[in-house]
Amino acid sequence: MSTGRSPHYDIEYDEALSIQICNGLRPEFAKGTPECYIQLANKCMDDNPSNRPTASYIYDELSRWHNIVFHNATKDKNELTILKAFQFADEIIPTLTTELPICPKNKLTSKLLNFKSLSQPINSSFISPAKLTKICGK
Repeated sequence: MSTGRSPHYDIEYDEALSIQICNGLRPEFAKGTPECYIQLANKCMDDNPSNRPTASYIYDELSRWHNIVFHNATKDKNELTILKAFQFADEIIPTLTTELPICPKNKLTSKLLNFKSLSQPINSSFISPAKLTKICGK
């Protein structure tokens, strides 16, 4: 959501991408994305579903951020940091491009990819797609 683009929009949705995701590839975040948002998103993408936050937790965090940003309700230094991060993001967002290359509609449609030889998923070590492509050789 922070980039305005679909995850991995520039990579073919195939077995190689599935393997890269199992090996820790995660969507990138746009410049200026608040750190609290990045941390929450990374929790949501944890390789172990038991470690992912509940919908209630996500709702509570988003509600708290909304209250901080839209009602300027900062109680402490941490909340002031959150407010400033979202204000900075609001300045950056208009400068970001959201144009996507033309791609087939079926790429953006959910489909079952059934692979037999995928490795166990691991959490991202914040490897960029370019670095991961070098590592995976594709």
